[in-house]
Amino acid sequence: MVVGARGVGKTYGIMKYCIEHKIPFIYLRRLKTQLELCASVQGNPFNKLNADMGMNIKPQNTRAGVVFADGDTVVALGVALSTVANVRGFDYSQYNMIIFDEAIASEGERPISKEFNVFLNFYETVNRNRELTGSAAVKAVLLGNANRLTNPYFSGWHFMKTALNMIKGNQ
Repeated sequence: MVVGARGVGKTYGIMKYCIEHKIPFIYLRRLKTQLELCASVQGNPFNKLNADMGMNIKPQNTRAGVVFADGDTVVALGVALSTVANVRGFDYSQYNMIIFDEAIASEGERPISKEFNVFLNFYETVNRNRELTGSAAVKAVLLGNANRLTNPYFSGWHFMKTALNMIKGNQ
């Protein structure tokens, strides 16, 4: 989990890293409405990277989610946690990383029932025990603003005490 102040480049940095290292990834958002916004020209999360890196990564809606591609090169698949919670059997084997943007819900966002377990189930669907076949496990990077310590991920992974100690230590 990467948690910090709003607008410091958490998403930009990890997506740039994946592009530079040619790591295909899943761009995960909590809610379908958030993903739909990202599928628009104005909401495209690659706009700043496109400008800075001379790329042209555009969103394209598909039945599986939103494909973000630069021409014929697929960079990422965008999906919403609220919708993949009910989906099984998809083949995500071409994706080696999950970037979960805005994993910590903002004040007023609707909750996802049993969100932590939904995320773990999605991770397992993507990973499919790759380690058993000698492949590396999928890496998941959860990004969030430091607006709520009480969130499903800090609770589920028992990070609360660590987070409080880091706050006390100005870390």
